[in-house]
Amino acid sequence: MKKLTVLLVTFISALSLSAAPLARHVDRLPSGPEITEADVAAAQKMWGDAVVAIGAAGDQAHKVAEDAARRAYAFDHGQIQFKPTLASEQPFRSDLEGTLSYFVAGNKKYPEDKGFALKPWTKVRFENDVVFFDGNLAIAMGHYFFTDTNGKETKVEYTKGYVKLSDGTVRIFLQDSSLPYQPPAK
Repeated sequence: MKKLTVLLVTFISALSLSAAPLARHVDRLPSGPEITEADVAAAQKMWGDAVVAIGAAGDQAHKVAEDAARRAYAFDHGQIQFKPTLASEQPFRSDLEGTLSYFVAGNKKYPEDKGFALKPWTKVRFENDVVFFDGNLAIAMGHYFFTDTNGKETKVEYTKGYVKLSDGTVRIFLQDSSLPYQPPAK
C-alpha cells in the first residue's frame, strides 16, 4: 500500500496540487491480505449481479440496493469517492445516501436521479483494460457493459479502487464512471 501511496502522492505533486489529503485518504483504508486478480473479478461480478438484482426487485429495490451497497462499498471506513455515470448536477457522492439515490432514486436531495439500476438491466460485464495491485489495494480501469431487456448493450468507462479487508472481503473506495467521449457533430 505504501508504494501506491508514494505513486499517487508523486503524481499529484507533479500536478502542483496538495498531496497530503490523498495520502491521508489512502492511509485511512484498513490493511488486509494481498488483493488478487480473482478478488477484483469476484468484486466486479458481485457489483454487476447486484445492479441486475436491484432492477428485478420491484418494490424491494431500495432494500436490495442498500444491502448491495453496504456489501460493495467501503462506507464503514469513511467517505468513498463515487462519480456516477449519469449525474451532472451533483456528480460526486461520498456516502450511502447519495449512492442509493443514484441507483434507486427517490431522494429529494438528488432530484436528477432516475434510478440507474431500475432500468432494468439483465447483465453487466466488465472488460478491464489495466489493473494495478499494491498490497491490499487495486485500481482497475476499463469498460463495463450494461445489457437492457432488448439485448442492447450500453458501454461505460470506469475506474474503480478496491480494498481487501482483514476478513478477506473486498470493498470499493473509488468509482468514476462516464459514457465514452462523443466528438461534436460537424
